[in-house]
Amino acid sequence: FDVLPPDKDANIVEGEYISVDSRNNLIYSPNRLVAAIGVEDLVIVDTEDVILILPRNRAQDVRQIVAELRRRGRVDVL
Repeated sequence: FDVLPPDKDANIVEGEYISVDSRNNLIYSPNRLVAAIGVEDLVIVDTEDVILILPRNRAQDVRQIVAELRRRGRVDVL
């Protein structure tokens, strides 16, 4: 949230998006259009390998997903 400027609805966006009644989101999707309706305080990350969606206040918990992916042997998506 400290790198890119927010739009009029306080969304931080990298990539193309359409937003209706959505605020305070971080949306990273450089290769695909993201459409958001009525969502607030989310992190949405779309990469070639995975789509990650979580509440902004749980961003520190991404490490739990990383641990589970390692447990499953899915280091290819890390």
